[in-house]
Amino acid sequence: MKKLIAGMLCAACAPLASSAGRDQCMTLLVGSYSQPGDSALKAYSFCPADASARLLCAAPVSNASFLAIGPDGTIYAASETGAESSTLSTLRFDAGEPSFEVLGVQAVGGDSPCYVNVTPDGRFVVTANYGDGTVSIFPIGADGVLGQRSRLIRFEGSGPVESRQRGSHPHCIAFTPDGRYMLVDDLGTDRIHQFMLIDDDTAPVADRPDFEVVIKPGSGPRHIEFNRSGDTAYLLNEISDSVTVLRYDGAALRPVQYVAADTAQAHGAGDIHLSPDGKRLYASLRLRHEGIATFDVDASTGLLTYRSHTPTGGHPRNFTISPDGRLMFVACRDADAVEVYAIAPDGSLSKIGSISQPRAVFVRLLD
Repeated sequence: MKKLIAGMLCAACAPLASSAGRDQCMTLLVGSYSQPGDSALKAYSFCPADASARLLCAAPVSNASFLAIGPDGTIYAASETGAESSTLSTLRFDAGEPSFEVLGVQAVGGDSPCYVNVTPDGRFVVTANYGDGTVSIFPIGADGVLGQRSRLIRFEGSGPVESRQRGSHPHCIAFTPDGRYMLVDDLGTDRIHQFMLIDDDTAPVADRPDFEVVIKPGSGPRHIEFNRSGDTAYLLNEISDSVTVLRYDGAALRPVQYVAADTAQAHGAGDIHLSPDGKRLYASLRLRHEGIATFDVDASTGLLTYRSHTPTGGHPRNFTISPDGRLMFVACRDADAVEVYAIAPDGSLSKIGSISQPRAVFVRLLD
């Protein structure tokens, strides 16, 4: 295989190579926006010892904007296109070959699916369809393959930013750590739609939310992540380029802090993740002042303090952090690359390499 761009290991990340087990290669799944007929989902091998990468294989999935992985390792990848053409593919990855096998393709029935998740019980796959304010629900068969869509939930409403919030725009579907609720972040209505999970053969939730979590007007809720204890959530707001800290008591989510991730008024915040040890929070910023914002997390309260900004390549849409907390992989769409950063013990980032991938928009480590 052709070796891709390999950044040399810098002094700051030398421990990656010297620590036991740190030189083992890892597999990355990378999704990209593509031309019709292109293979937009690819698997790469990345080796921390010398920050080198190589292409392993590709799957015939177009505009692979997001994916989720089921309990048995089955991959569910969304093709983000229009309402008539958006699909959700069921795939398996064979690390021995390596290769992808497409097991099935289902019509989403919604416009521009941008997020995919699997319910905590492993029985359903859900997609957030940004374009038309809907959520699609699919049952998972005994073999892991998706059945036809069983439910389409539609949201109504708007927000004060007319250019961005004329209607509902779901952008993320998450589940509370206790497995009680499904949360739908709605950029268009400044709401988190909170559904109680139910035991049903056709869908994991009812047609309408049980609760609505109201976020500051004009925020544009995008992605959310919970801490390990499950009592605090961090919501990234795309339009206001801010993070909302919310308390969760097993029933309700309550905003307790709003903190700016950037002051450039780019209205393009992208993704949010906690470090594995929970000491840092990172958020990607696009359109202006593009890069990664770093926050310190108070150990006792969970509240945030803004710390720093690290520039990245253009349009860092999505990123992921390695389980050991030492590496960050950033999908930079306009840089046509997945950039690789070493994470120092103090949480600071330093670039160590780059994997060439046109229009990269999503990256995930394969366990």
